[in-house]
Amino acid sequence: MHCDASTPFSPIGLMTSATATVSSTPAGPLRCLSVDVEEYFHIEAAFKTIPRSDWDKWPSRVEASVDLLLDLFHRHNRPGTFFILGYVARRYPAMVRRIADAGHEIASHGTGHDRLHRLNKESFREDLHASKAVLEDISGKKVVGYRAPTFSVMPETSWAIDVLLDEGFTYDASVFPVRHHWYGVPDAPDKPFLIQSQKDSRPLLEVPPLTLRKFGKNLPVAGGGYFRLLPLWFMKQGLKQAAQQNRPAVLYFHPWEFDPGIPDMGLPRTGKIRTYTGLKTAAKKLESIIRHDANWVTMEAAAEQWRGDAQSRPVFTLG
Repeated sequence: MHCDASTPFSPIGLMTSATATVSSTPAGPLRCLSVDVEEYFHIEAAFKTIPRSDWDKWPSRVEASVDLLLDLFHRHNRPGTFFILGYVARRYPAMVRRIADAGHEIASHGTGHDRLHRLNKESFREDLHASKAVLEDISGKKVVGYRAPTFSVMPETSWAIDVLLDEGFTYDASVFPVRHHWYGVPDAPDKPFLIQSQKDSRPLLEVPPLTLRKFGKNLPVAGGGYFRLLPLWFMKQGLKQAAQQNRPAVLYFHPWEFDPGIPDMGLPRTGKIRTYTGLKTAAKKLESIIRHDANWVTMEAAAEQWRGDAQSRPVFTLG
């Protein structure tokens, strides 16, 4: 089952398309739904267990899960930003067109799901260029947003900002202002800001995921494993705090997180807990979040407003 593309998507009172601008008088707090479209075996926890050479040996399950999310978003009339992996787009172009035809934003998640630490400036440029080209060719829409696999834009990969600008991207969504053993820039702002690779470099709009400020630090409550493993209270508190502080709330999910039938990948115990916990209840939990009225928009639609707001604050230097 998939979203009926013949019924145009039109968020309530806010936008007539995924590229419309945010209302100057938003109806409630600004919120964004984002989906990192990848297969279950692309996760970082499976990097050593399932090498790239074995990807085609595992059953694909991404289409059904994406269609589940399209139906859910359609029922509640919510727009989404879909960061699609080039590997997936090449195999399922009709799925990419369903997403685009439903009025959602098409954005890039790269091509091969490599953390940027495994790339250099030139190999990243090739990966980025290839993903942008295939997504634009399939969807017929300009791709302006990017999210790195595993939020891997960090000080040691700050060169990625310059490459994104060179390749025509207008915003990045890869810097998570938290501390984590795989990713995170704890001192980064918790709302959209301008970022540069080095002092006096060109700035790019950066859009961080939702965090909850508690105990003197930012807690990750935007989605992913935190959404499935933790009580929903944490995300709701993050949404409440963001609204009180007039911060946009950017949430993120992966299609495989809504698929209780993904195969056993032979992950280590910790990876298995992080990956398989909460799959059966994820769709119900997400629906309980998105059914509430708010100013739900795509990230592209909000980018101009965010960029204007960010220009009044210092540029954040990553490198």
